[in-house]
Parts: sequence; C-alpha cells; structure tokens
Amino acid sequence: MEKHSLRQIGEESSALIKVAIPAILAQLAQMTLGVVDTLMAGNYSKHALAAVGTGANTFMIIFALYLGLSFALNPMVSHFNGQGQFKQIGKTFQMGMVVGVAFGLVTFFILRNMETPLLLMGVTPDIAGLTADYLTALSWGAIPAFLFLSLRACNEGLFSTKAIMICSFLVIPFNIVFNTWFIYGGLGLPAMGAVGVGYATSLVWTLLFLFLLIYTYKNRRYEHLDIFKNLSWPSMTLIKEYFTVGSPIAVGMLMEVGLFGMIGIMVARYGVDLTGAHQIAMNIATVAFMVPLGLSVAITARVGFWRGKQDFRQMRLAGFCGIGLSVIFQATSVTLMLLFRHDFVGFYTDNTELINLAASLIFLAAIFQFSDGLQINSAGALRGMKDTTIPMIYMAIAYWIFGFPIGYYLAEKQGLKVEGFWIGIIVGLSIAAILLLFRFIRRSKFAIEYAQSQ
Repeated sequence: MEKHSLRQIGEESSALIKVAIPAILAQLAQMTLGVVDTLMAGNYSKHALAAVGTGANTFMIIFALYLGLSFALNPMVSHFNGQGQFKQIGKTFQMGMVVGVAFGLVTFFILRNMETPLLLMGVTPDIAGLTADYLTALSWGAIPAFLFLSLRACNEGLFSTKAIMICSFLVIPFNIVFNTWFIYGGLGLPAMGAVGVGYATSLVWTLLFLFLLIYTYKNRRYEHLDIFKNLSWPSMTLIKEYFTVGSPIAVGMLMEVGLFGMIGIMVARYGVDLTGAHQIAMNIATVAFMVPLGLSVAITARVGFWRGKQDFRQMRLAGFCGIGLSVIFQATSVTLMLLFRHDFVGFYTDNTELINLAASLIFLAAIFQFSDGLQINSAGALRGMKDTTIPMIYMAIAYWIFGFPIGYYLAEKQGLKVEGFWIGIIVGLSIAAILLLFRFIRRSKFAIEYAQSQ
C-alpha cells in the first residue's frame, strides 16, 4: 500500500466528510419517509403493516434495477468534472432524465398487475390483495421517483449533496400530512389504510423531484454545463458508457436488494405477526445502513474525481479513507443496536409479542452491520473506478450461491423460519465484503503501478 502522510489522510478524510455528511443526512431523511410509512401503517392495523411491508419489499426488487443504473451517473459526472469536459456533464444530466422516464413507464404498468404474482409466490390472499392495491397506488409515483434518482446521482457527482439533503428534509412534513389524510380519511376522502400510504408516497416522490429540479435549474454554478440548453437525444457513445457502467451495478444491486426482497416475500407466508416483526427489524437495520450508503456516495464521487484527473495515488487514498470511516461508524451502530434493540422496536408497536420477535431479529442485524458497511463502501470505491462487472459477479456468488440457499435451508429445513433467513443474509454480506474489499486493494494498486510504468 502506498504510504501517505497524516496530513494527506486528514485532508482527504475532511473532503470526504464534507461531501458525505449531507449525503448521509439525505439518505436518512429519505429513509425517514419509509419509517413514517411503517409506523403509521402499523398504528392503523397489523394487516396494513404487513401489506405495506410486503409491497415495499416487492417494489424494491424493481426499484433496485433503476437505482443501480442511476449509480453510474455519479462516476460519469465526476470523471467529466475531473477532466474539465463540462458540456458532457450537461448531456449526462439530459440522458439520465430520458432513461428515468422510460424506466418509470415500464414500472407503472408492472406495479398495476402484481396480485397474481404475489399469490403464486405464496403470499396469503388477505395480504396479497391489499398489497396489490397498495402497489397500484404507488405506481403513480414511479416516473417522478426515477427522475429524482437521476437528478440526485448527477448532482452527487458534482459534490452537490447539501441540496439533496435539503430537498429530502423538506418533504418529510408533507409525507406525514399526506399519510394522515389518506390513511384515516378526511376533507372528502375516505379512509384508505395501506392503500393511502401508496398514494401519499407517490405525491412525496413527485415533490422530491420537483424540488431538486428547481435547484438544478436555478443553480448558477451549473450555467456553463448547459443542462437545460441545446436539448437533444443523448449520443450513442454516452448511452453505451452509461449502460456499460450502470448495467452491472443495476444487476449487482438487484442481487442484494432482491435477496432482502425475496426473503421479505417468503416471510409473508409465516403470518401477520412474523411478517410484522421482520418488517420492523428490517426497517431499523435499513435506517442504520443509510449512513454507510450515504458515505459510499461520497467515496464514489471522490474516487471518480481523482481517477478523472489521473491521480491514482489520491484515488486509492480516497477509497481507503472512506472505508476506514465506515468501519468506525459500524462499530458505533452495532453497539447501539445491541444495547437498545427493545427500545427501538417500542417506537413501532406496543405489542409485547411483536417487540420480542423483532428484538431477536435486530440482534442478528447488528451482527451483519460490519459486513454491510464494508461491502457497500468497497463497492462505492470500485464504482468510482468504473469497475462494475466483476463486483456484480461477486454479488451474485455471495447472495445467491451462498446467502439465500443457506438462509432457505435453515428457515425451511431446520425450522428456524425468519431467523434462518437472517443468518443467510449475514453469510451473503460477509462474503461480498471480503471479495469487494480485496478487489479494490488489487485494482487500485495495479492502477498506480501501471501509471508509473508509462
């Protein structure tokens, strides 16, 4: 490993933190939306909680594809920024918007035809019907959701994470108001329960997109990028790069989110109580995950910027500083989850049986916090290098050759049910973390050695 002075490490860590803190807060704010949905659905009824949880898990399998694809925009923009190719940044913004609309249209129709697939996967009819209605309501927000993701990723590539944070916090009050209105009814609307959560989420996504669009349009620092000028279809060269970098990220993201989503769907076969406990515990674990996820955004942007400048030593340092910061946070997260797991669950429900079930799952969630943080930030560093294909293969191996089969065996054959699946998650995340970290170590070292030999 290349040696760096404490001053260099401090400067790069400070630069990372400056970008990462707003990104982390934005992730937490956006996650708060899901927490509010879960809390309010759980307070309405156990069936509403189960339907919203199952529907969210189902949608995340689709959502993950575009989320992963949009992740390619961050390193593309940061590379162009490092190279000084500013007009290409504007074209990248435009391309992201076009793809977001196209993907949103396809998703709109998929979400409106989910009841039969849910029944075929073994979800009980009472939960399947309500979940399908929730997804139909959610479908109206598909296009603005994907447009927001495109704008978010492009802005992150320019280190504009503070604006995303502000937009994300602005919509939280709207989410609470819309949920209250649509779940319980009022002002001419009937009580809609879980279905109301779907409509509220669609409106919130629309506001998120509009707020970030206004910021992007009004930002004077972006005037030279011509984002909203000389509008045209993206060039084939740009599209090819987008899908070359983004498709493996999308598939890799699908491997991970699909693991969690499929487990969530299979858990729904165990009844309302276990489904609710799983949803609460997963929600808490996901909140903790928002910090390393936000940090990975900063790592990708910083690594991508230095790669664009062809400064590979600084690129490698940025990756290691980010991964190190993640380990420090994960240690804190594990401690809090172990000490206060019953208290955390108490925010979601006052049902004693549900609290005990969810708390036992949070104990397992605490175990995989280290692996989860390590794998997402190692992957973020590799994305900054535009190294995405091999990481995708690693994720497929980790999650679907080891993680899910082991979880299924323990849950179904050994009778561990939900806990069996969670042990499978631990195995999959740990294998992914090891493989991705060592690939970044090897690839960043090779980049330095190759540059020195030229």
